[in-house]
Amino acid sequence: EVLDACFALGKACNMVRDFEDARRYYKRAKDGYEEQLGPDSEKTFEVTRSLIMATVMSEGERIEKLRVLVQRIVGALGEENIVTLRTLDQLGVKLDENEEHEEARKVYERCLRGREKVLGVDHRDTLATVHNLGLVYMEMKDNEKGLEYYERALKGKEKM
Repeated sequence: EVLDACFALGKACNMVRDFEDARRYYKRAKDGYEEQLGPDSEKTFEVTRSLIMATVMSEGERIEKLRVLVQRIVGALGEENIVTLRTLDQLGVKLDENEEHEEARKVYERCLRGREKVLGVDHRDTLATVHNLGLVYMEMKDNEKGLEYYERALKGKEKM
Protein backbone atom coordinates (compact mmCIF):
# COMPACT_ATOMS: atom_id res chain seq x y z
CA GLU A 1 0.00 0.00 0.00
CA VAL A 2 2.80 2.45 0.82
CA LEU A 3 4.47 1.80 -2.52
CA ASP A 4 1.19 2.21 -4.40
CA ALA A 5 0.70 5.52 -2.57
CA CYS A 6 4.20 6.63 -3.60
CA PHE A 7 3.44 5.70 -7.20
CA ALA A 8 0.14 7.63 -7.04
CA LEU A 9 1.89 10.64 -5.52
CA GLY A 10 4.48 10.51 -8.28
CA LYS A 11 1.70 10.58 -10.87
CA ALA A 12 0.00 13.49 -9.11
CA CYS A 13 3.24 15.48 -8.90
CA ASN A 14 3.92 14.75 -12.56
CA MET A 15 0.46 16.02 -13.52
CA VAL A 16 1.12 19.36 -11.80
CA ARG A 17 4.59 19.47 -13.37
CA ASP A 18 6.47 19.04 -10.09
CA PHE A 19 8.96 16.71 -11.73
CA GLU A 20 11.48 16.71 -8.91
CA ASP A 21 8.97 15.35 -6.39
CA ALA A 22 7.51 13.04 -9.06
CA ARG A 23 10.94 11.48 -9.62
CA ARG A 24 11.48 11.14 -5.87
CA TYR A 25 8.17 9.30 -5.36
CA TYR A 26 8.62 7.18 -8.49
CA LYS A 27 12.14 6.20 -7.37
CA ARG A 28 10.88 5.21 -3.92
CA ALA A 29 8.10 3.12 -5.45
CA LYS A 30 10.47 1.54 -8.00
CA ASP A 31 13.03 0.58 -5.37
CA GLY A 32 10.32 -0.90 -3.16
CA TYR A 33 8.61 -2.81 -5.96
CA GLU A 34 11.94 -4.24 -7.06
CA GLU A 35 12.65 -5.40 -3.52
CA GLN A 36 9.17 -6.80 -2.83
CA LEU A 37 8.06 -8.02 -6.26
CA GLY A 38 11.28 -8.31 -8.21
CA PRO A 39 12.71 -6.34 -11.13
CA ASP A 40 10.41 -8.02 -13.68
CA SER A 41 7.03 -7.33 -12.08
CA GLU A 42 4.33 -5.35 -13.85
CA LYS A 43 4.35 -2.66 -11.17
CA THR A 44 8.13 -2.31 -11.35
CA PHE A 45 7.94 -1.89 -15.12
CA GLU A 46 5.05 0.61 -14.89
CA VAL A 47 6.85 2.85 -12.42
CA THR A 48 10.10 2.52 -14.38
CA ARG A 49 8.31 3.84 -17.46
CA SER A 50 6.89 6.73 -15.45
CA LEU A 51 10.32 7.50 -14.03
CA ILE A 52 11.81 7.58 -17.54
CA MET A 53 9.12 10.00 -18.66
CA ALA A 54 9.63 12.30 -15.64
CA THR A 55 13.42 12.39 -15.78
CA VAL A 56 15.14 15.29 -17.50
CA MET A 57 17.08 13.95 -20.50
CA SER A 58 17.26 14.39 -24.23
CA GLU A 59 14.46 12.90 -26.31
CA GLY A 60 16.99 10.58 -27.93
CA GLU A 61 18.01 9.23 -24.53
CA ARG A 62 14.36 8.86 -23.47
CA ILE A 63 13.54 6.96 -26.65
CA GLU A 64 16.52 4.65 -26.16
CA LYS A 65 15.55 3.97 -22.53
CA LEU A 66 11.99 3.19 -23.64
CA ARG A 67 13.27 0.81 -26.34
CA VAL A 68 15.39 -1.04 -23.76
CA LEU A 69 12.44 -1.13 -21.36
CA VAL A 70 10.17 -2.59 -24.07
CA GLN A 71 12.70 -5.37 -24.66
CA ARG A 72 12.90 -6.11 -20.93
CA ILE A 73 9.12 -6.15 -20.55
CA VAL A 74 8.59 -8.39 -23.58
CA GLY A 75 11.23 -10.78 -22.24
CA ALA A 76 9.57 -10.93 -18.83
CA LEU A 77 5.85 -10.54 -19.54
CA GLY A 78 5.42 -11.18 -23.25
CA GLU A 79 4.30 -9.17 -26.25
CA GLU A 80 0.59 -9.33 -25.40
CA ASN A 81 0.73 -7.84 -21.92
CA ILE A 82 -1.00 -4.57 -21.07
CA VAL A 83 2.21 -3.11 -19.62
CA THR A 84 4.08 -3.99 -22.82
CA LEU A 85 1.37 -2.34 -24.89
CA ARG A 86 1.30 0.84 -22.77
CA THR A 87 5.06 1.14 -23.06
CA LEU A 88 4.96 0.56 -26.82
CA ASP A 89 2.34 3.29 -27.10
CA GLN A 90 4.50 5.71 -25.11
CA LEU A 91 7.50 4.84 -27.29
CA GLY A 92 5.40 5.56 -30.38
CA VAL A 93 4.40 8.94 -28.99
CA LYS A 94 8.00 9.90 -28.29
CA LEU A 95 9.21 8.69 -31.69
CA ASP A 96 6.48 10.68 -33.41
CA GLU A 97 7.27 13.79 -31.36
CA ASN A 98 10.91 13.34 -32.38
CA GLU A 99 9.78 13.24 -36.03
CA GLU A 100 10.81 9.60 -36.44
CA HIS A 101 7.50 8.92 -38.15
CA GLU A 102 8.38 5.67 -39.94
CA GLU A 103 9.67 4.13 -36.72
CA ALA A 104 6.64 5.47 -34.83
CA ARG A 105 4.38 3.85 -37.42
CA LYS A 106 6.03 0.47 -36.91
CA VAL A 107 5.75 0.75 -33.13
CA TYR A 108 2.09 1.84 -33.29
CA GLU A 109 1.25 -1.02 -35.66
CA ARG A 110 2.88 -3.47 -33.27
CA CYS A 111 0.96 -1.91 -30.40
CA LEU A 112 -2.28 -2.00 -32.38
CA ARG A 113 -1.94 -5.73 -33.14
CA GLY A 114 -1.48 -6.42 -29.44
CA ARG A 115 -4.27 -4.13 -28.27
CA GLU A 116 -6.74 -5.57 -30.77
CA LYS A 117 -5.95 -9.05 -29.51
CA VAL A 118 -5.84 -8.24 -25.78
CA LEU A 119 -8.42 -5.45 -25.49
CA GLY A 120 -10.55 -5.80 -28.61
CA VAL A 121 -10.96 -3.57 -31.66
CA ASP A 122 -13.36 -1.11 -30.03
CA HIS A 123 -11.55 -0.56 -26.72
CA ARG A 124 -10.68 3.10 -26.09
CA ASP A 125 -6.94 2.34 -25.86
CA THR A 126 -7.06 0.44 -29.15
CA LEU A 127 -8.89 3.33 -30.77
CA ALA A 128 -6.32 5.79 -29.39
CA THR A 129 -3.63 3.78 -31.17
CA VAL A 130 -5.71 3.76 -34.36
CA HIS A 131 -5.97 7.56 -34.09
CA ASN A 132 -2.22 7.87 -33.51
CA LEU A 133 -1.57 5.81 -36.63
CA GLY A 134 -3.79 8.20 -38.56
CA LEU A 135 -1.73 11.09 -37.27
CA VAL A 136 1.56 9.43 -38.21
CA TYR A 137 0.36 8.63 -41.73
CA MET A 138 -0.78 12.24 -42.17
CA GLU A 139 2.63 13.45 -40.99
CA MET A 140 4.22 11.09 -43.53
CA LYS A 141 2.02 12.72 -46.22
CA ASP A 142 0.06 9.50 -46.80
CA ASN A 143 -3.25 11.32 -46.42
CA GLU A 144 -5.38 8.51 -47.80
CA LYS A 145 -4.07 6.02 -45.23
CA GLY A 146 -4.25 8.66 -42.49
CA LEU A 147 -7.89 9.35 -43.24
CA GLU A 148 -8.66 5.62 -43.19
CA TYR A 149 -7.29 5.36 -39.66
CA TYR A 150 -9.04 8.53 -38.52
CA GLU A 151 -12.36 7.25 -39.89
CA ARG A 152 -11.85 3.89 -38.22
CA ALA A 153 -11.13 5.64 -34.90
CA LEU A 154 -14.25 7.80 -35.28
CA LYS A 155 -16.48 4.82 -36.07
CA GLY A 156 -15.16 2.95 -33.04
CA LYS A 157 -15.64 5.94 -30.75
CA GLU A 158 -19.19 6.43 -32.00
CA LYS A 159 -20.00 2.90 -30.79
CA MET A 160 -18.91 3.71 -27.26
